[in-house]
Amino acid sequence: MNVLVLLHGLYGQRITDNLNARGPAVWRVDKLALSRTLPAIVDEPEEFLPPGLPQADLILHLAETPQAAQLLGEVVRQTGAKAVIAPIDFPTLAEGFRRQLRAELARLGTAIVFPEPFCSLDETQIETEGDPSLPGYEILLAFVRRFGRPRLVVELSADRNRIQRVLVERGAPCGSSHYAAGRLAGMAVSETLPQAGLLCHHYPCLASMQPRMGEGGVETLMTLSGHVLNEALAQALK
Repeated sequence: MNVLVLLHGLYGQRITDNLNARGPAVWRVDKLALSRTLPAIVDEPEEFLPPGLPQADLILHLAETPQAAQLLGEVVRQTGAKAVIAPIDFPTLAEGFRRQLRAELARLGTAIVFPEPFCSLDETQIETEGDPSLPGYEILLAFVRRFGRPRLVVELSADRNRIQRVLVERGAPCGSSHYAAGRLAGMAVSETLPQAGLLCHHYPCLASMQPRMGEGGVETLMTLSGHVLNEALAQALK
C-alpha cells in the first residue's frame, strides 16, 4: 500500500515516523509538507501543490489548519487515492465542512473517515461511515489492521498481581501505545488504571487540549486519547 501523509510539523511527522517504524515492509510512506499560510478560500488548489505528486492508495490528512483540507480534493485527483483518513486531533474541521468533503470525495470514488481522535479509529467506525462499494473501503480496513484503536495482550505474573509484559497487537498511529506498554511492565495490576492513560499523555499526546462537548460532558481530545488506552488495557486484563 502506498500512503501519502499531508503534514505541517511535529504532529504529522511523529505519525509518519511510527508508520515507517512499525508498518508492513511493503508499505511505501511518502510525505508532503503543506503551507501554513493558505488563504481562507482556496480557489485554485493546484497552485499550492508541487508538481508530480506520487501515486497513492491512502492519504493521511495530518495538516493542522482548516484551510489545508481544501486541498484534499485536488490531492486525490492527482494521486488517484481511493481512501482518506482525516483525524480530528485538532478542532479544525467543522461538521458541515466534513459533510462537504465526504460528498466531494464520494463523487471521485474515494472513501473518507474522520476519527476523533486518531487513536479511536477501528473497524466499527469504518463499517459505520464507509461505503463497502468503494474500493477505498478495503484500504481503510487494511490500515486499521495495523494502526488505530489500541488492542493489547497482557501477560501477568504467576500470582496474577503484577504485569509481566504488554504486547501491542494494534497501536495508536502516533506510537503512544508502544511507549505505554514498555512502561507498564512490572507494575502492580491494581495501579495500571488510569496509569496507562497518563502514560499516553506523557508520551506526550499531541491531541488538542481545547475544551469540547463529548458524551461525558466537557472534555478534551487529549482526555479522550487517555480513555481509549485505558479501555484497551481494561479489556486486555479481562
